[in-house]
Amino acid sequence: MYEKQRKAIDAVVKTVEGSWFGVTRFSASEEKAVAYLCFIIKDHPVTDGNKRLALLWFKIYCEVFELRPQEPEYGYDALAVGIEKTKLEMDSLLEAVKLILFGKVDMYT
Repeated sequence: MYEKQRKAIDAVVKTVEGSWFGVTRFSASEEKAVAYLCFIIKDHPVTDGNKRLALLWFKIYCEVFELRPQEPEYGYDALAVGIEKTKLEMDSLLEAVKLILFGKVDMYT
């Protein structure tokens, strides 16, 4: 029963942490934090609680790597709902969320 969920979470981790042909897609800690947040919400790796899981993962990741995201004035919960409902392409979504939380752009430089 849980094997499918474990594999789905493993796929998210491999996507964020992995490299292909020596190229790492997410090199900065801020990029990885945002990628975990967005991929967990958009990919729905668990049966229920994906937004809660994504926010918890994001907050723990930021704490471990001493990142200081700026909580949106409308709150993290509303941001998570916005991520879930958006029709943006993933690269555009990642860049927008990074800008909201860390005030940075140019995700892949």
